Amino acid sequence: MPNNHLSKNIIELYRKYAREWVALRGEWLFEKVWLDRMLALLPDQANVLDLGCGSGKPLATYLIEQGCAITGVDSSELMLQMARANFPEQMWLQADMRQFNLAQKFDAILAWDSFFHLTQDDQRQMFAQFARHAKQGTILMFTSGPAHGEAIGELFGEPLYHASLAPEEYRHLLAQYGFDVLNMVVEDPECTGHTVWLAQKGSQ
Repeated sequence: MPNNHLSKNIIELYRKYAREWVALRGEWLFEKVWLDRMLALLPDQANVLDLGCGSGKPLATYLIEQGCAITGVDSSELMLQMARANFPEQMWLQADMRQFNLAQKFDAILAWDSFFHLTQDDQRQMFAQFARHAKQGTILMFTSGPAHGEAIGELFGEPLYHASLAPEEYRHLLAQYGFDVLNMVVEDPECTGHTVWLAQKGSQ
């Protein structure tokens, strides 16, 4: 039986357990190896769109320290309150990543440990969102599952939905929307087993 009905609970779970999640997540930056790969491709003072930004710690913290300007999007107002308290000079927006539309194109788009909570159909539709906020040269980085399917994890005793497309479909969607894959590692042992995509918007 499909589990995608559980995807409807994601926003509420991260609202309900915002403070607990931030405490659990901590400040260990296991993503640094990939953030550095992204940063190496960006101009100075790059504008970064962070989808599912949470409290801004630790990912946005590191990017801000490297001179980036952050526009963070999250559905949890409590998470955003923490982000605004941490970094009042940055832009923090309460919105559903599937539906917002900013009149701005970014140097980088980051969807780390957020995109994979969407259903497979919503993930397919997100590539139009990525393209809408990208210009030629924009870097896109996101995490996915390693293969087509759904997986149910746990967040403070409640079911936590994840889904993934097959790598071949991600490659097809990226190409369809004008992104070239620069790097992709399945279950990267240097990044706590995350499957990571790094792509760049071409001229089309």
